[in-house]
Amino acid sequence: MSSFREHGVMLYLDRAEYVGFIKCQADKGLGRSYAGKLCFIEGQYRLGYLSQADYETRVKKYSQGLKVESPNSENFAALAEQRKLESILQGALKEWDHLPKRVQEYHLKTATNHRELSVSARIIEKSGNHGITRRDA
Repeated sequence: MSSFREHGVMLYLDRAEYVGFIKCQADKGLGRSYAGKLCFIEGQYRLGYLSQADYETRVKKYSQGLKVESPNSENFAALAEQRKLESILQGALKEWDHLPKRVQEYHLKTATNHRELSVSARIIEKSGNHGITRRDA
């Protein structure tokens, strides 16, 4: 005989049930699965289908809120700056053939200084194909 395996249950909730579920999730700071299981466990216990020991064990487990890491403001600013540079360089790459040479040199310098960006290698390659070099290199 095989051992018992956990089973998934898909529930279709009407509007009132869904709002209650979302309120539970928000009030307790839970993810969707934990909020659903907590509501389900509460119902089973109140109807007498779950022992008090099983109820207490499961409520303790499924009442654990989501672990939210607060973003470090320095890391957040650096990431935002990288995204901004990436977007600027992507735009420059699209318009490369129509940009004045000094603007191309500027973008080449930026790409060279930020090689960690995915678009930088393409800018460096494209500028090499067009004979553009950094003035201060």
